[in-house]
Amino acid sequence: MRALIAIAAWVVMPGLAAAQTPPAALAANDVGIALGWSGAEHNIHDIHDSRRWHGSLLAGVSAGHYWTDHLKTELDVSWSRPRDREIYETLERQGGFTYALSDYRAHDVRLGIVQVFQFGRNAWVHPYVGVGADVVRRQATLTRDRQTRVIYLQNRTVPVEIPPSIERDTTTFAEAVLKTGLKMYATEQLFFNTELKAGIRGEVDHVVWKFGMGFDF
Repeated sequence: MRALIAIAAWVVMPGLAAAQTPPAALAANDVGIALGWSGAEHNIHDIHDSRRWHGSLLAGVSAGHYWTDHLKTELDVSWSRPRDREIYETLERQGGFTYALSDYRAHDVRLGIVQVFQFGRNAWVHPYVGVGADVVRRQATLTRDRQTRVIYLQNRTVPVEIPPSIERDTTTFAEAVLKTGLKMYATEQLFFNTELKAGIRGEVDHVVWKFGMGFDF
């Protein structure tokens, strides 16, 4: 958490410093929309082989403000398409263990703030890098149909009935993000961009690649 607070302070400070610059010296704003692919690691409690990556389509919108020709603060919101995965739950029955087949379905909404440094000036193509933080709201559903499984007890198998169930869970968490990309102008105001972003919570657990378009104003 201290690391996220430090990142947020680093993001905000350039804006406070630039606020003392006359408005006429400020650079432009920009807005954009994007589509892409999102991969995220999910750690489902009490589920066998639960640490898996799940991929899905992603859509997002962003808005940025240039404090200088190179320094920009950017806000973005993105939604991932619900992703489904068959997984096995570990269950204890009659003194033994068995596995039940379940369907895991989840989707994320992400709100991010990033400080971007853009290379080049008055060019048609600008590489950039950024660092910041995402707040993630994840909605997940675990659905288990009625099924028959077996457990092993003293060299014999015992059939057990697994009842149906539905579990829903919503979690909110924060993670640091790093990103890099290219901003490519088609006209003086209209641009296209492609971007790769990684989310980090102790290790990389979220990767996004997206392609979009937008305009300066």
